[in-house]
Amino acid sequence: MPASLDGVILHSHGHRLLGSFFRSTLHPPSEIPGAERRGRPTVLLLHGIPGVEKNYDLAYALRGAGWNVLAFHYRGCWGSEGNYSLPGIVDDIAAALDYLNAHPAVDTRRLAGVGLSLGGWGVVMAAARDREARLRAVVSMNPLVDPNTRPLADAEAAEFASMLNGITPAEVQAQYLALTPLPQVAGKLASRPTLLLTGDADELFPPSHIQPLADAMPFAEWRRIPGASHTFDDHRPVMVRTVIDWLTRAFSPLPLLPDGFALRAPTESDHARVLAVLSDWWGGRDLSQLLPRLFFQHFNDTSFIIEQNNALVAFLIGFISQSEPRAAYIHFVGVHPEYRKQGLGRALYERFFELACARGAREVRCITAPGNTGSTAFHTRLCFVSSEPIQDDDGPADDRVVFKKRIG
Repeated sequence: MPASLDGVILHSHGHRLLGSFFRSTLHPPSEIPGAERRGRPTVLLLHGIPGVEKNYDLAYALRGAGWNVLAFHYRGCWGSEGNYSLPGIVDDIAAALDYLNAHPAVDTRRLAGVGLSLGGWGVVMAAARDREARLRAVVSMNPLVDPNTRPLADAEAAEFASMLNGITPAEVQAQYLALTPLPQVAGKLASRPTLLLTGDADELFPPSHIQPLADAMPFAEWRRIPGASHTFDDHRPVMVRTVIDWLTRAFSPLPLLPDGFALRAPTESDHARVLAVLSDWWGGRDLSQLLPRLFFQHFNDTSFIIEQNNALVAFLIGFISQSEPRAAYIHFVGVHPEYRKQGLGRALYERFFELACARGAREVRCITAPGNTGSTAFHTRLCFVSSEPIQDDDGPADDRVVFKKRIG
């Protein structure tokens, strides 16, 4: 059965709510430990007031990465029955959670909420009120934090009310001011992975508005996108990638690295560190021409570094193909000679498989020299399929073996 987009009807307080269910059929990479074929990870996607920005680009990207997505409209907006109520969206979110928890395509162990603006307020409030903790992770994007520090102007309330059913501008303002400030409930999410994703150029809720919530959520990760507006208008691809990458990590079935090891994305400053170890790690060979600085400038979010006590012990440089988005490529991998045969190389590859799959890739490729028996054995253990040696593949007398592996 292929991926699909299904219209759905939810019920809240006797009213029908209209929604869309983005159904994914992508199976998880079979070699990732713990990845079971029982339902798909699922996102409940919540828009703001009045909901002009519905974030469907994020929904489609999540579906392509293997997630189901439910996007729906609260009572009194965009065709849903009933009168609109700002505090009432929390009850509507609870109704959506009831629907998802009964859906056979949903893995309820991997159910996350993602909300923008008033939806960012709503996803935190719903998670705080839900005693069953059905939302296992929360992403709040440019949320309303405290209405008292950013009241609605008359013109804003009138604009919102004009698109909503059964509510006047005065009622919009009164209900808005009565909403619970998020810092009062933030501590109830302490046991769940939480991401605050905000734009530094948000014209409605600037960083100063977000700061009290970040202070009340020391357990949360706060990611700020420089130059991004309230709806991330000129930064949509960055927002989409950030959400998908974060959710992938939050629900990763991969085992942790051994104690004492830390994994992170490289930065441009790591370029010199990596070049400094190449000769020692490769028996005196000069391989620096294979790792120009551009890999650390433009491919750092699909690459990894492993450190122990801040010392570099392993790295992987990889990327998603610009010309073939369904293909990913591992360009260079290195492990300190004293740390080999400890599973670090495999850990780097597995994390790259996971990230590449989340970015939409379905195949990983890499190459080696025909006589590199160690590399061939390593890739064979990871279920890569190798080609016959390709003559002059990288230039005259530079023969190569190409490895390919399906990841989704």
